[in-house]
Amino acid sequence: MKVLARELIWFFIALILATPVAYFFSQLLGLKPEGPQLTMEEDVFQMELFIVGWIIGFICTYFMRVIIWAVSKNLIKEEDS
Repeated sequence: MKVLARELIWFFIALILATPVAYFFSQLLGLKPEGPQLTMEEDVFQMELFIVGWIIGFICTYFMRVIIWAVSKNLIKEEDS
């Protein structure tokens, strides 16, 4: 039960950390409106890019968590031997 709770906490942490990554991703693209204001198509496109950035941020955050877990497991295993 403790492992499930820890994984659930990491899942929510990854969800939260993905939001600033998505914002940074959308700012990195530096999209500017064609006219003085965003059209509906441009607004939808920016939201789609934000969602793509959010998904990338979630995957990368959880991937780094798995890598850190694997490295720590291997180091702890070597110290016990």
